[in-house]
Amino acid sequence: MAPSRRDEEGPGRWGRRRMIVAVHQPNYLPYLGFFQKMANADVLLFFDTALFSRQLGFHNRNRIKTPIGAQWITVPIQHSTVATMRDVRIAGTDWARQHRKMIEANYRRAPFFESYSTELHAALKKPWTSLVELNEAMIGLVARSLSIDTKTVKTSTLPPPNTDDPTEKLIHFARSVRGTTYLSGVGGHEYLDESKFTDIRLKYDEFTPTEYPQLFGPFIENLSAIDRVRRQTRIRMSARIGREV
Repeated sequence: MAPSRRDEEGPGRWGRRRMIVAVHQPNYLPYLGFFQKMANADVLLFFDTALFSRQLGFHNRNRIKTPIGAQWITVPIQHSTVATMRDVRIAGTDWARQHRKMIEANYRRAPFFESYSTELHAALKKPWTSLVELNEAMIGLVARSLSIDTKTVKTSTLPPPNTDDPTEKLIHFARSVRGTTYLSGVGGHEYLDESKFTDIRLKYDEFTPTEYPQLFGPFIENLSAIDRVRRQTRIRMSARIGREV
């Protein structure tokens, strides 16, 4: 097993071993960038107390490759005006059979598909009602296939933050699991107040899609990670951890 970033960095300046914490909303069958961030953290916090947004696009759907290009597979949800992710309920069960059929039809000729298809299909046959629980299970399945063993924790199991400030919320969650470094995606440049990271380091995880063999014509980037799941070879994340603030 490869050493974690925590072991590589050694003791922190506060007299305890460094703990890299990332926070991300649990999306449905996320793309490789999600798993790079997960692999580069010691703890990944599933932000299930965040508000659910249909506009963000990936909470309940993602894209796979087909002979006619990238196609969405979507988990239908019950109508709700305002809800946190942990409150979102799945509508019906027919979607799971459709997803199994689409994945089987488009990936059965892909390398190593048989090594994870049984587990994937078994997961999709379960009677899911909670979107977060479904997404957490599917993320775990893909992570295992990529030999990623990062610990995951839901933010709903942590003490709630006493603030609405986005940066302070994330710092609170990182502190709650004894984090010493907060690992953000590059999108954090747009909303994080870097001046508030006083006792916790801030680093950025930059993901650059790398072309790999795909079925059905020219390469399409940022598909669901199941497009590249290979159980028998650990994916090399080639992460570029950006500057420390």
